Amino acid sequence: MQHILTLIFANPILPLTVSLGVLIIYVFYLDHRITILTRGKNGATLEDTLTNCIASVATVEEKNEFISKYLLSLDDRLKTSVRNAHSLRYKALESSASNQSFSVALIDETGTGVVLSSLHHRERTSFYAKPITAFESEFELTEEEQYVLNEAKEKNEKKKL
Repeated sequence: MQHILTLIFANPILPLTVSLGVLIIYVFYLDHRITILTRGKNGATLEDTLTNCIASVATVEEKNEFISKYLLSLDDRLKTSVRNAHSLRYKALESSASNQSFSVALIDETGTGVVLSSLHHRERTSFYAKPITAFESEFELTEEEQYVLNEAKEKNEKKKL
């Protein structure tokens, strides 16, 4: 180590020469990289490459605008589709043997839909449909029908959060 320091102090131009050599090699390396960057495919220039990239970005922006419009229309359509449903099986009459009766609420996001009920008895089965607007019915709802409507409404409120 002492010998190297003596050599450096005796020839102060030696470290500068080594540094210059390293810098020249680095400059050639960077020149080679720039040549590769600007050459591009099939002899295309860097300007052509940048122009193609900008055109690609414009195409992507157009597609994103289309997707955004489609998403908004999809959101509007989903608001009026059945998204909140709840059902309940029960024994409507004490004389019936099992839980064959049921009520189902089929409601969209705005609270519009229908409550369907089927009352099963040994001799007959009755089926009822009651329209719902804003989570209310103009017809009187049974306890079971009101229950399924309330459950569907709660599901709707949870989805909005």
